[in-house]
Amino acid sequence: MRGVLCVLGAVLLGGCGGSEACADLGGDVLLTAQVTDNGERARVEVELRRPDLEAGSIPVKLCEHHALRVDDVDMTEVKRPSGAVIYEAELTAVSEQQAVTRRFELRADGDSSEFTAVIDAPGFAITSPVAASENSRAAALTITWDPPRGGDAKIAVKVADEIDGDACLGDPIELEEPDDGEVVVGASQIELTTNMPPPNGVCEAFVTLSRTHSAPLKLAHGGGGLHPDSRVEATTSRTVAFTSVP
Repeated sequence: MRGVLCVLGAVLLGGCGGSEACADLGGDVLLTAQVTDNGERARVEVELRRPDLEAGSIPVKLCEHHALRVDDVDMTEVKRPSGAVIYEAELTAVSEQQAVTRRFELRADGDSSEFTAVIDAPGFAITSPVAASENSRAAALTITWDPPRGGDAKIAVKVADEIDGDACLGDPIELEEPDDGEVVVGASQIELTTNMPPPNGVCEAFVTLSRTHSAPLKLAHGGGGLHPDSRVEATTSRTVAFTSVP
């Protein structure tokens, strides 16, 4: 009950000892976590909101002396330029080629509750193109990865200019394909930009493959509560750089 009073008081009167709404996770706070794993690190961002029928939802933050942890790592409060507060942490990238369980621990007034989500977006490796290889646009570009997931699983494919590099290729190629270990981009599908293309036709480019999964957060132990729509949205991606040549 204290959490509900704290949030409502903050919204109506200006905060729980501050200027922003806070919540001690008393049972009706919507927690949304974004987990982005690129093979080098896994970045976690958490947003807390109080569902409201009229406004849609109200952003809130943890009350003083309360804390949020993910996989035994303390999350840090960060204020976005918009003024909204989020919580961030950096974890070790997923190496397991299977589903992983993420654990979110909520601490409030000496009590602790843990919520878990099973993320079925396992790690993988891009096996072709090989990093730093040259690949002709006049030939098909074969992209392979291991292990595939098979079944009805999908994987997102993106082929584009080098990240933060000069414009060189045309519009990125973005596909959603079966996660069966191979996709072929046809000959001449990758094109040079029409706006000042490089005279030698050589471009630094990359391939990114991404698996995504959404999973609900479920109470593992403790007496805390979250809104039933609380969940984790996860992306596991891998990127390889190559040189696109005529």
